[in-house]
Amino acid sequence: MTPRERVWAALRGQPVDRPPVSFWGHVYHRESGAAELVEATLESWREYRWDWVKLNPRKHYHVEPWGVRYRYSGVPGEKPKLAEWPIRAGDDWARVRPQRPDAAALGEQIEAVRLLRRALPADVPIVETVFTPLAVLGEMVETPEELRRHLDTHPGPVRAALEAVTATWVPFVRELLRAGADGIYFATVDWASGDLLTSAQHRAWSRPWDLRVLEAAAGAPFNVLHVCKRNNLLFELADYPVAAFSWAATDPGNPTLAQALGRLPGAVMGGVSQDGALQAASPGPALAELRAALAGTGGRRWLAAPGCSIPPGTPAANLRALRDAVETIGLESRA
Repeated sequence: MTPRERVWAALRGQPVDRPPVSFWGHVYHRESGAAELVEATLESWREYRWDWVKLNPRKHYHVEPWGVRYRYSGVPGEKPKLAEWPIRAGDDWARVRPQRPDAAALGEQIEAVRLLRRALPADVPIVETVFTPLAVLGEMVETPEELRRHLDTHPGPVRAALEAVTATWVPFVRELLRAGADGIYFATVDWASGDLLTSAQHRAWSRPWDLRVLEAAAGAPFNVLHVCKRNNLLFELADYPVAAFSWAATDPGNPTLAQALGRLPGAVMGGVSQDGALQAASPGPALAELRAALAGTGGRRWLAAPGCSIPPGTPAANLRALRDAVETIGLESRA
């Protein structure tokens, strides 16, 4: 099967020759422009021949049009530090206005998708990272807890800000698809975890705007919902119109892949703990998680992947072992 055939079959629950697999992560010192981000992404793809490519832009690209700035040290593997943010008090939300969908870093990401699509073989799907509107607002304050307070103290201005972000996101998503993305990787960050919001609060403060963004991506075949963090609200979002659901399935506070398969309509993506087994000194723990994921899913409706972005400095030997192992799984399935 080609990568696209393999991924599409997995999304539909059809037989595959082997599980599709992909891993992704930040390359902090090479994320500040479309060309260098694409080249770093291509280097990883050339090394491992992932079945799909999840474009992994810098974590704050989506809030730069509203004045968020991070300071980079230039040291590989060192996270940037928050330098400027626009919301210092609840009344500041009233200043959040819609932006052009190609403004600043948004236009850069459209160009990155375009460059990546030209460089990759046509049979390798691409998904681009887009954050939920509430998650975008969560990056405009110094800490998530500040936005959480403002939901209670300044609900009107916060809703107006959500409208402004959504008005920007809807045409932005359409431009990403026109540039060559096969779908969006729609990430909740902190905002679909019971540690920050209840199910009722998520329904009130995230769902309506999330669904409007997903409607803009409705024609794409490979939309993925990434439900971040532990104690997640995955099953509350089971009716989101996506082809696959991604989350940290190895975290004891979250559903396992096997548990989710019975309750989610789409495929499941994940199975390897990016901060745990993948960082071990040898591939053994990560391979054990891969085998457990295979056993839990039976290899159907499953895309092998990390639970979230992998850290810089992840041992290449572990990634190579995982990539080789899916080929072995395919050979075993045909024996």
